[in-house]
Amino acid sequence: MEHERNIYSDNDMWNRGTEKPVPETREISEAGEPETYSCGCGNTNPEDFHVNDDKGEVSCNQCGTLILSNMIDPSAPTRRFSSTDPSVDNAHYGAPASNLFADKGLRTTFNPMEADKKDRQKSFILKRINQQTVTNKERNLAVALRDIERVISRGGLTKSVHQEAVNVYRDAVDLQLIRGRSIEGMVAASIYTACRIRGVPRSLDEIADLTRTGRKEIARNYNTLKKNIIRLKRMPPTTPDQYLSRYIFALNLSLKVQNRAQDLLKTCFDGGMNQGRNPIGVVAACIYIACVDCDERRTQRQIARELEITEVTIRNRYKEAMAILNANKSKVEIENSDE
Repeated sequence: MEHERNIYSDNDMWNRGTEKPVPETREISEAGEPETYSCGCGNTNPEDFHVNDDKGEVSCNQCGTLILSNMIDPSAPTRRFSSTDPSVDNAHYGAPASNLFADKGLRTTFNPMEADKKDRQKSFILKRINQQTVTNKERNLAVALRDIERVISRGGLTKSVHQEAVNVYRDAVDLQLIRGRSIEGMVAASIYTACRIRGVPRSLDEIADLTRTGRKEIARNYNTLKKNIIRLKRMPPTTPDQYLSRYIFALNLSLKVQNRAQDLLKTCFDGGMNQGRNPIGVVAACIYIACVDCDERRTQRQIARELEITEVTIRNRYKEAMAILNANKSKVEIENSDE
């Protein structure tokens, strides 16, 4: 048998040298065989799985579990040209670049444990070479973007805030504002800045609780970002009414109380109460007055605990707010008497 195998291989080599190679052909049906997937819920029906070709994901229609992600399309890319639709000419395949990753999702990753025995050594070498080509900027971004994602997830912030925080941190890296400052401090300042840009009310104390950074360090880094990044110089200041709806919901108050507190805030603003004072303290005082007016009692201790301020702050802002409201009431009465 071995002699016959050698003769066959010699004849095959001779034929390869004298004849043209015949290309391999396979018949593929138009519909094709459906892929088989299985889910932890016991679903194995191919029709109960949703395949997203744009994202390369497969999910179960019964329980919503993501079965596969980042799938590679092995089919040949097709180019289409259109004189009427310019977007067709620019069509491409593959996942788009994302600023949420240090390498924007374009760097190749090597996992030697997934390679077979023959290519495992080669995979180890390629992985080491790939790690050696990573720059200091990419290493810094890799650590920082992981911290940003962790804080965003822990604080329940939106995806738009996540994207904005990454953009702010990348701007800080490009301007070399990271030198001499900790990554945690700049991450916290970037998230606080992103919340300000997107109109999501978060105080310095709340960001400090989510991170391992002190309040003063966050404020100092925030001032550095606002001073050096041009697009942040025209950012509007935080107003107390941005916090109002959030704390009304946390205290389980009605819409009537919210509308009354909104009117009180406007009156206090017109009286100059928003200058040089913590906006959360002003909001707490207006909520307390609105609760009394609408007969939905909440104690100062309950409001102080929910807004994370002291009862003394509420009492001081309450006295100032009542002084402005009484003065405004007297002014209205005088105008009515003159008429």
